[in-house]
Amino acid sequence: MLISSSDLFKTCYLPDKTELQERNLKTKHDILVGDHCDIGYGLYGDDIVISELSVMHGDIVAEGDLRIDNFCEVHGTVLCNGDAYLGEGVKIHGKLNVGGNLDIGDNVVIDKEFKAYGDIAIRNPMPVVLYLLLYVMTMLHLEGEEAAKKRVESLISEANAAPLVLPPKTTMDLRYFSVPTPMDVGSNCRLHGNIRAQSVKIRKDTTLFGSVQASQRIKLGPRTAIHGDVAAQNIRVERGADVLGDVAGKTVWLHEDARVSGVIKATDGLTIGRTEGK
Repeated sequence: MLISSSDLFKTCYLPDKTELQERNLKTKHDILVGDHCDIGYGLYGDDIVISELSVMHGDIVAEGDLRIDNFCEVHGTVLCNGDAYLGEGVKIHGKLNVGGNLDIGDNVVIDKEFKAYGDIAIRNPMPVVLYLLLYVMTMLHLEGEEAAKKRVESLISEANAAPLVLPPKTTMDLRYFSVPTPMDVGSNCRLHGNIRAQSVKIRKDTTLFGSVQASQRIKLGPRTAIHGDVAAQNIRVERGADVLGDVAGKTVWLHEDARVSGVIKATDGLTIGRTEGK
């Protein structure tokens, strides 16, 4: 297969107007969750896809369809307005309510009551990895796998069309939002938690109640507000951004109209500039 999970999940992406509240991660876009994730929040989205061996510690609400892959575990209630597909060995420690058809695999456990207003089929649904391939090809209106692979990266970067993406081995709890990949955060988001990633790009007018730490680079867009510390190798803070904490890096570029309330540490130099970043 020409598309792998690494192609789909190479970047953690939060679309515009995403909300990470104290208990829930909310978006009006689709949500794609990679395998082996441990998510300490509920998920609210359009179509929701959860890859195998992931654990969700909260309710899942899908306005569209829902796919939960093999051996996932949900510690909460699952609500789906469309069709639901549960893979082998899925455990739901709560209620299940499906507005459309329900397609379930072997050894699925639902602790409390479940309702499905459409047909119920007990079999092994399509594996999520194959579904994700079809998902991408459908969104791109392409006929070939190779063409889809070339466009995956551009798809993830398009805020109006891209789903919310949590890469494999993402960990989210009340303290940290940690991913093993770069992270790209859209505009007008409102987030709680301390972000940890390879690199972080936060677009304009986003507020984060927490810190940001990256092993490589951090870019804070115009009018971004960070209620915590910022630390990376290279840091760029754009016009109108406000950091209510310390900034620490090797190189720091700070727009003259940005503000840092704490201490700035730049071992290889601090630059105060006017030019808008790309």
